[in-house]
Order: sequence, then structure tokens, then C-alpha cells
Amino acid sequence: RDNSGCDNDFNDAIFFTSVNPITAVDVSAYQPIDEPGDADNDGVTDVFDAYPNDPNKAFANFYPGEQEFGTLVYEDLWPFKGDYDFNDLVLEYNFEQITNNQNLLTALTAKIVVKAIGASYHNGFGISLNTDPNNVSSITGQRISKNYLSIASNGTEEGQSKAVVILFDDAYNVLHYPGNGLFVNTDPASPYATPDTITVSINFINPISFDQIGTPPYNPFMIVNRNRGVEVHLPNSPPTDLVDQSLLGTGHDDSNSSLEKYYVSDVYLPWAMNLPVSFTYPIEKQKIDVGHKKFDAWARSNGYSYMDWYLDKPNYRSVSHLYSKN
Repeated sequence: RDNSGCDNDFNDAIFFTSVNPITAVDVSAYQPIDEPGDADNDGVTDVFDAYPNDPNKAFANFYPGEQEFGTLVYEDLWPFKGDYDFNDLVLEYNFEQITNNQNLLTALTAKIVVKAIGASYHNGFGISLNTDPNNVSSITGQRISKNYLSIASNGTEEGQSKAVVILFDDAYNVLHYPGNGLFVNTDPASPYATPDTITVSINFINPISFDQIGTPPYNPFMIVNRNRGVEVHLPNSPPTDLVDQSLLGTGHDDSNSSLEKYYVSDVYLPWAMNLPVSFTYPIEKQKIDVGHKKFDAWARSNGYSYMDWYLDKPNYRSVSHLYSKN
């Protein structure tokens, strides 16, 4: 309760001004009171329209924020635990969700920065979207050069009941090997390779509601070593139609499709993680719970404890076990 005595009705003083001539004042910072323009006739005035010349696009919605990036990290030895350093593939992402005048999604633009490859495997990366593949009109910006994928004319992957978009089929075609050491940007003693950014644009035929499409990064997954049947997804995110179902629930994996439980171990340890910030990942062969001391407690609690385990807070990190640009 406000104890200042203010009634917060904002009507104690109301006034307006008239200026003649209008050129006597600088009005550049004010919304005009005359009839605003609408070049594409979509009902959204140009001053508020991020795409004033396209009637199918009006608003730009960024995730996690404009000029901000989240991080995806992967282990590629699923269904076995592996070295658990979570640097086999490190990606940063930013999604622009483009909506029309009804705030329905008409296009997506994904910026993907490949930061590190701590694997000898040649891994690919894609996203599964909750819409029919035939609802995609076109895709641009993909980096696909190998022959182990089947891509339809609209850019989606064939044989899928949902729109699956492969952004790249080999991480080494995006972040190039610097020629020293085994991997890229995971060993502080090896040369640093400048991360590369790919921009993939996806256009839809019929607009999609946010309730249907969900929240970025949607259902992102890694394809392991050009083996199309081996996918690694975020915890409890289902595989695509092309996964080898016989691998689920084997090794250290405790997936159970009847429980909608996927890609976690029996103690809820994942093989992929989504962080809403730029993430400081472990150096090569250093387990993530050594560099990030609260990780194990977070994972074993199924995400209820230490939900901020990835932040740089007192007694949260062992800096010597984490990678930094050299």
C-alpha cells in the first residue's frame, strides 16, 4: 500500500498547448497527431510497423531479446554419458519472430553462432517446429553440403510430420578448424577460431499463433556424426520422425515415450541444455559439474534447485575448468 497520501488518479492537473507555427518547436520526439502513413495498408501505421512495405509482416519480436543471445550446448555420445563436458557443440542463438497485424507468426529469422566444437564427430543441427511442413513457403540461409539428408523444395526435411529445418549439416562447415589441436575453441592452449554466424529465414504460408508454435528455440536438436537416426534433444523434448527409436532408453538414457520422458538419465542428467544467456562452457575433458559447481544439484533436483547454476556468482564456478578466449 502507498502511504504517501497520493491517490494515483493522475488528474490533479491536465493541460495542453497549441503552437503556431508548428515549426517553432522540435516535434521529432513526439508521435504526430495528424493521420499517420500506412504504406502497406495492413492497419499498422508506419511509425509502429517494423516492415512498413510488407502487408504480411508488422512486428519484430526477439528472443531472448534484441541483440541478445541464448546458448545451446550438447553432448554427442548419447545414449551414453561420455565425458560430460558439454562442449561437443556450443551454439548461441537469437530468434526474430515476425508477426502480422493480428500478432500471428508469419516468419522466423534465426541467427546461430557456432562458438565451439569439442568433438571429432561432424555434427549437424536442426529445429522441429509445430506446424505442417507444407505450411513453409521457403527457407533461406541453410548450410547443407553433405548427402545424408533429404531436403524438400521448400527447405524442410522430407519424411517428417512436423516442419523440421536443418540449419547446418556439419558444424565444421560453419566454424572452421584452425589447424592446431584436435577441436575448436575448447582447449586454451590451441588457437582461437572466430565464431561464425549463419542467418536462416523461414517463411510460412498460413500465420501461426504463439500458443501453437511455442517459445524459441522451439525443439532444437543435434544430428550426431551424419547419422540421421541419432538425435540429441533438450530434456523431455521428443525426437523427430526420423530418429532410430530403438536407441531410446538404452545405455545411460532413461527415455520413456509413454511418460513423455526423453533424453535424460535415471537421475535427470541431460545431454543438451538451453541457457538464456551467453554461457561459459567447460574446457576439453572437464566435467561440467567441476566447472559449474551447482550443476549436479540442479540436475538431480529435476531443475528445481539452483536454477541459476550457470551464473557467475560466489562459489558457483571453478574458473580454471572453464573456457575463455585466449
